[in-house]
Amino acid sequence: MSMIKFIILNAMLCSIMAAQTTIKIYNQGRALVQEERQKKFSQEGKQKLIISKIPHAAESSSINISSDDMKVISKEYLYLPISDEYMLNANIGNEIELVKYGENGSITFSTKGKLISNVTAPVFEIDGKIVINPPYNYRFSDIPNGITDYPYLNCVINNSTKQANYNLTYITRGIDWSAEYNFYLTSDKIGEIEGWYSIRNDNKITYEYANVSLVSGSVNFGAQAGNPNITKRTAHTMSNSSDSYSVQPEANKSEEHVIFTIPEKISLVKNSQIRHKFLTENKLPYSTTYHISHSLNRYRRNTPAQSTDIPVFVRYEIVAKNIGDFQIPGGNFNVYERENGILTYIGVGSSGIVENDDKIKLETGKTHDILCTFIIQGYKINKDSGKAELNATFENRKDKPVSISWTEQFSDGRWDITNSNLKFERLDAYRALFTVDVSANSKKEIHFTAQIDKE
Repeated sequence: MSMIKFIILNAMLCSIMAAQTTIKIYNQGRALVQEERQKKFSQEGKQKLIISKIPHAAESSSINISSDDMKVISKEYLYLPISDEYMLNANIGNEIELVKYGENGSITFSTKGKLISNVTAPVFEIDGKIVINPPYNYRFSDIPNGITDYPYLNCVINNSTKQANYNLTYITRGIDWSAEYNFYLTSDKIGEIEGWYSIRNDNKITYEYANVSLVSGSVNFGAQAGNPNITKRTAHTMSNSSDSYSVQPEANKSEEHVIFTIPEKISLVKNSQIRHKFLTENKLPYSTTYHISHSLNRYRRNTPAQSTDIPVFVRYEIVAKNIGDFQIPGGNFNVYERENGILTYIGVGSSGIVENDDKIKLETGKTHDILCTFIIQGYKINKDSGKAELNATFENRKDKPVSISWTEQFSDGRWDITNSNLKFERLDAYRALFTVDVSANSKKEIHFTAQIDKE
């Protein structure tokens, strides 16, 4: 094959130039691709049709063809990449040049042999002798028909017109999307948020000017093969100067899912990642929750007095409807503090799908400005009853007051809190919730007694 022919063929395979392409991308590493294609035949009637430009990651069982202009009688999925195995299989019965290369890459030895078989190893007839797997490299004069680096369909069809239109549909792995958010804390109660749809195309095929929609929700694709090998991607982030990439996609609900449709056609470049900005809110109210969890389960029976430091965690909460009156896709939220234009990274939290009054709860890690120490004065328990005395000290090193949610957990629903110096809410038989308000740069002590009667 000439170099010009190879370049043209490779360019055709790497870019799909369908009349119309529609892609529904699921946030599970798969996409449903629907292409409108055309084929010009020299005659009508029963004949062969080769459908190429199918990605490696396409699931063969999902490939379907529909048309009003032709009837598909049979279809055969073939993937014969350019390799020693397939090149040899295509040349059984032919003479092949066998060569050896020197250290500088030049040919130091050349002979010809007739390929007899290639089942478990190549078998040649060389100079009237049978040689199994000879220690040579192979040189071929061309690439046989049907051998290509991309899968294709070998179909038998019956067309009623010479200019036929058909729809090609398939599910492919290697195309995925996710939502990404940047959340900036500009004051104690107000922040700014921007949201991006991140779309990945790990396949080696470019989809030009496609209608793209994003499906939010879990879909059962069945027991399919694993993801294809992922090639290193080039990240393409769209510039904010283009309004077309800041338009909110249209949201439509199906039975169990929400489908976000990008309003303009876009191109999914092979082995790339592209981001589309879909929301910005500059005055977003939020609340900060500091919380801890402690359990008497960690102590053994008849434990003497001991002290334990418990970390206090930070959670930022946002009401979904304050971001927008549409379903907010789940994703990761990078949280920053912004002061005088200077950013400080706080951490990352994640959220599932939310809408309306649902809350986005971002757990970003521990705080170092609030300390909590639990002291067990005594933990005595026997087969009939038990008693525990607990003191908790909360130290707030911040220059502002804080409120801490403390959940105390019990191993048995028969435990009862008595003699507490702070009111609490009994969440269920095994948990009690304390709300501890601590002034700026101060400490607060809480103590209670817990008892259990097993009779």
